[in-house]
Amino acid sequence: MPPPRQVIDGLWRCLCPSVDATLLAKAPTLSSTSIVRSRPRVSRKDGLHRHRGARSLSQQSHGYRANVDSFVSPDLYIEPKWPQSQQKSETIADATVTATEIIQATNDLTEVLKEASTPVIYEALRELRNHHGQHGKIRPIIQFLLHNRKEKPNPFIYESLVVANWDITGSADELGFIFDSMVAASVEPSIGVLQSALKTLAVHPDYLLRTDILRSLGAKGAILDKEAKISVTLGLLRDGQFEKALDLLDELVYSDQLVPAWVFEIFIYTLARRGFVEEAVRVMQVRLKARNQNTPSRALPLGTWYFLLDECSRALHHEGTKLVWDHLVQKRLVNPPDGVVINVLNTASRHQDADLATRAIELLAERGVRLGLHHYEALVECYAYNGDLLNALQVLCIMEGADISPGAASTRSIFLLFRRSPELLDGVKEMMENLKAAGYKIPIAALNVVLEAVCEEGPTVDKAFGMYRDLLHLCSSGPDLRTFQILLQKAQTAQTAQELESEMLMYTLKPTRDMYEDFVRCSIVDGDLNTAFNYLAQMELAPLARNSSRRMWISHPTLVQLLKRCFNEMDPRAWAVVDVARERKIDLEIEIKKLLAEMPKETVVSDQRVQEETTMMGAVRPAYEEALDAGDLKTSSASAA
Repeated sequence: MPPPRQVIDGLWRCLCPSVDATLLAKAPTLSSTSIVRSRPRVSRKDGLHRHRGARSLSQQSHGYRANVDSFVSPDLYIEPKWPQSQQKSETIADATVTATEIIQATNDLTEVLKEASTPVIYEALRELRNHHGQHGKIRPIIQFLLHNRKEKPNPFIYESLVVANWDITGSADELGFIFDSMVAASVEPSIGVLQSALKTLAVHPDYLLRTDILRSLGAKGAILDKEAKISVTLGLLRDGQFEKALDLLDELVYSDQLVPAWVFEIFIYTLARRGFVEEAVRVMQVRLKARNQNTPSRALPLGTWYFLLDECSRALHHEGTKLVWDHLVQKRLVNPPDGVVINVLNTASRHQDADLATRAIELLAERGVRLGLHHYEALVECYAYNGDLLNALQVLCIMEGADISPGAASTRSIFLLFRRSPELLDGVKEMMENLKAAGYKIPIAALNVVLEAVCEEGPTVDKAFGMYRDLLHLCSSGPDLRTFQILLQKAQTAQTAQELESEMLMYTLKPTRDMYEDFVRCSIVDGDLNTAFNYLAQMELAPLARNSSRRMWISHPTLVQLLKRCFNEMDPRAWAVVDVARERKIDLEIEIKKLLAEMPKETVVSDQRVQEETTMMGAVRPAYEEALDAGDLKTSSASAA
């Protein structure tokens, strides 16, 4: 005899999944037509997978797909026919509860349902479909119909269960069980059921199940309505298939279908949060260009605009930042906080948008925010990049007037502007004179960057020194060390060095070690050796310049020039310099040997130190010379043989 059949009610499995363990433990081997769709379910408590069955996911999908393909029907809902005796029992006079009262019921839902007729309960289920946040009542209502009213599962009940999963408490697993139950109960899923399932999958994505439903609808020639297309689009977005989701959104927009504003909001929030700011901005632009989408009733909330401004400015996305700023901030519809405005300023500086940077600075100034060095430097960079030298210098003057002294770092963008357009140097004097006449305080940093650019262009310091004479009286303060450092680095004569030293003494500025090296270098060229050694002695006591190297003595090229001058003039202080260099681990052996080789023979004979150095140089020969001599010896031996 065949084993007794175990009746498995798929609907009960949806309403009470805990019965699975008991039923499946007692159930015999089932046929492929009645097998329950088994999928790994995720526990909400511990996140562990519970496998309901033994088949793989692809086998499970095919198990119900074939049945769903044959069940597609153009009917959305067929009114169920209740038994005659049941209709009589439910049409009593005291059944006065309405569908609205059922929907509005809270804790006493069961008591309310007892006083309602079955048609009214069905009507409540029908209306609950359009009540957001009330879908959680659908399951207890269906349980009441099955238990108390002895209703048999019908397409409308199954569709109501699908709608119940629109709520955040639903799941794609439960949706798959519903379809399995319909297959087991030989209930045909209507097009309405399938499209409602697509909406469920927009909340609880399942790529395989969505694909099967779409294939089933396409096989029967069913055309998705706008709501179904939106559900598919949002489901793909939730799955992380952003390119497909964006393509479907484009199809919806360009097919002249009215896409709700909340769909664009979801795209903007999701894409921006995932780091796809460029795509989020494109969605916003599509939303603004869509026909009949910008009326007040369909406008995007200000919160969405503000969110996009925050994300774009943080990511330094210029197009999106300017889009939101021009639409809302400039019109005073949105008032972003200081942090967002600073991000906007940084974005404008990165993309050299002087207009946007100026408006951001103005907004901060209106609020009474004390602007710092980093605010103004961003604005200077914008103007300099766009070739607006006058406004760049004006910002430096504003900084000086606000007791924020710009330094060399603040003028790098202006220096690069001079390097790109040297012709601007011809009119810089007139610009600075006009700014002075307008009442601005011209900082010394403005003069320094002009001198630096002039020294970059000319071979000598004469033009830069003349510019220094012409523009110094325009500055609000006297020159600083940076001013003389720029001029000294270009100086080539002792006379120029002495003039600059006199200027420094006039302004009570003490040279740094790097500047003393320039004094030594200029004195070596055409000055007195005594002056050079005097500068060298003072260098030991001079402080290090800010951001200079930790070098404690003159550089190697200057040291070699000093030794050459000493050897040419037979100055015995050369050997003192050599001894100090050796103590400081400075390698001068090759240069000393060359200098000794160039000395007259009578000097070598008469000078004992020269003889000692010559003897030492001969005893300690460089390795490469020994190798060359060995090679010559081998060549000579070979020739003799």
